[in-house]
Amino acid sequence: MEIRKTKKIAANTLYTIAGALVLNGVLQLLVYPKLQAELGAEANGTVLFIMAFVNILGPSIGQALNNSRLVLRRDMDVRNGDYNTLILMLTGVGIAVTLVLSASSIGGRAGFFLTALLILLTNFRYYGDVEYRLSLDYRSYFIYYALCGAGYAAGYLLYRATGIWYLIFITGEAAALVFVWLRGRIFRPFFRMSPYFSAVLTRGSVLVMSYFVTNLTLNIDRIYLKATLGGEAVTLYYVASLIGKTLVLFIAPVNTILISYMTKDNIRLTRRKFLLYAGAGIAASAVFFLLCQIGTPLFIRLFYPSLYESVRPIITVVNLTQILAMLSAYLFIIVLTFTGPHWQLLLQTLHLGAVLLLIMLMTAKGGLTGFSNGVLIANTLRIAAVLVLGTVFAGRGKTKEPVEKKR
Repeated sequence: MEIRKTKKIAANTLYTIAGALVLNGVLQLLVYPKLQAELGAEANGTVLFIMAFVNILGPSIGQALNNSRLVLRRDMDVRNGDYNTLILMLTGVGIAVTLVLSASSIGGRAGFFLTALLILLTNFRYYGDVEYRLSLDYRSYFIYYALCGAGYAAGYLLYRATGIWYLIFITGEAAALVFVWLRGRIFRPFFRMSPYFSAVLTRGSVLVMSYFVTNLTLNIDRIYLKATLGGEAVTLYYVASLIGKTLVLFIAPVNTILISYMTKDNIRLTRRKFLLYAGAGIAASAVFFLLCQIGTPLFIRLFYPSLYESVRPIITVVNLTQILAMLSAYLFIIVLTFTGPHWQLLLQTLHLGAVLLLIMLMTAKGGLTGFSNGVLIANTLRIAAVLVLGTVFAGRGKTKEPVEKKR
């Protein structure tokens, strides 16, 4: 029985990694290199700036409520409408703030509408894979993300025909959501709510804030550099961090498997087990860092040859920064299973404050290099804080009997 379960976990992990490979392969090998070559570094930096808001809100709202549903199902009979309604509420606020902050870059009513539509679809796409995480159906999880990647590729063709770059991403997000709508149950019935909506609202909102702070921190390079050094600096830092950020994305499959099984089986970690998980994460991070150091120069020379000399001085610092972000994301998802979300929100907020302080001080003196060093220092402090939190709280809490849930 144990061998069968181990094989199933391994197969599910492969499905999630394969889904991430398809999705990010299309983005990193087709979409973004082509956009940079066709638009130029400055205009491409503006696209990355607008997409920063999408990349902040999508995981902050969709993924946070995705994970919240997985955790709350142990204790409450939550329903689809609890989460769908909350996503719509939070998305409305996110769209309004985005349109105000990026108005000068979006320009025109069409841009405003397309930005709002893209944010709405992306938020629901990040939430949508909970359909397969609830049932541990990772074969369908792979199809979900493969369709999203195929949609991006089709959207690129639409962009070439129309010149509207938004269509690349809108088509991809829509393709995945159509699949889960037709084959899944989390959107049908869409608005049926449970008596636990107030608890979903309270706990979910705290987790959304925690994820928001995290994703704002992860995308602060695009926003801060656009405001201080211009669109070209956004493109340079993005290119330098591509391999590292791609590897960071592969931690998501591991996190998906961990939280899905830990919440389904109601596992409570001891301090010893937490430290073992942390040690494994640190060892894997060291390997990934070496891969980044080898892969990044090769990747940039192949896909962004005109930018290589400008990017070369910051490659090592940026790679280490991204690997530390990967490690902290892995540790945070474990800590989430045995601590209250308010602890994560506190640490994430402190980390964002450290990032802002350091980059403001160091960018003024060192430009793009100073910015890169500031983010690295802040990520190092974050790892230390998460390790302390996990070590202190691991093993606390009593196991509760699972509650039979409806959708």
